[in-house]
Amino acid sequence: MEKVYFISDVHIGAGHSEQDNERVKRLSAFLKSINSPGNTLFIVGDLFDFWFEYKYVVPKSQFNIFFHFYNLIQNGVEVHFLPGNHDYWTRDFFAKEVGFIMHPETMGTTLQGRKVFFFHGDGVSSKDKGYQLLKKIFRNRFNIFLYRWLHPDLGVPLARLTSNTSRHHTANTVLKDEQDYLAFAVDKFEKGYDIVVMGHAHRPSLDEIDGKFFINLGDWISNNSYGVLYNGNLTLEYWNA
Repeated sequence: MEKVYFISDVHIGAGHSEQDNERVKRLSAFLKSINSPGNTLFIVGDLFDFWFEYKYVVPKSQFNIFFHFYNLIQNGVEVHFLPGNHDYWTRDFFAKEVGFIMHPETMGTTLQGRKVFFFHGDGVSSKDKGYQLLKKIFRNRFNIFLYRWLHPDLGVPLARLTSNTSRHHTANTVLKDEQDYLAFAVDKFEKGYDIVVMGHAHRPSLDEIDGKFFINLGDWISNNSYGVLYNGNLTLEYWNA
């Protein structure tokens, strides 16, 4: 049976260029290792530290990573993408030019006989009440329309500054709110899901509750962690090439 892989919070474009390039090398090696027809990859948000897609322009930073995703898809690997709080502002580039299967920020599906719920996880923390308001502002269609009138040379650096602040906020607060994530997962279990897959907290964990599983995928900044579903069994793995 083919394998299903889950990753989140790679944050391509974050940190110094040397750190970012090394992170992309690790991810590229991981993608090569799963490049077998029939495998499936779910990206559960924050692949990029910032992504904003204009009608005719996309950010060029670390553009070479799309080559590896394109190769996966051409070789018969399905690549699914759910947005995170850092790369929500997509249009049609991922789907039309690379071949991603795009999804809304939450989704449920059945994989290998298990009902699986996906959500990046931003806003789950009880300390994220202020963020909930900002989320409504940042994702308002009219505000997004207005932002696209900014020239990319101004809009992209401005958004990266905000993105960096958001990532540090996550590191300093969300990591302390594990019970909020567990409570969210338990609510989904009660609604019939067998597995809940999330990211955002940058802390890899796998919890079993009455035969059902909650996995937080961690990140690729510090942990290089990912999930694997094989023959209906879920595991948390760490990439160490």
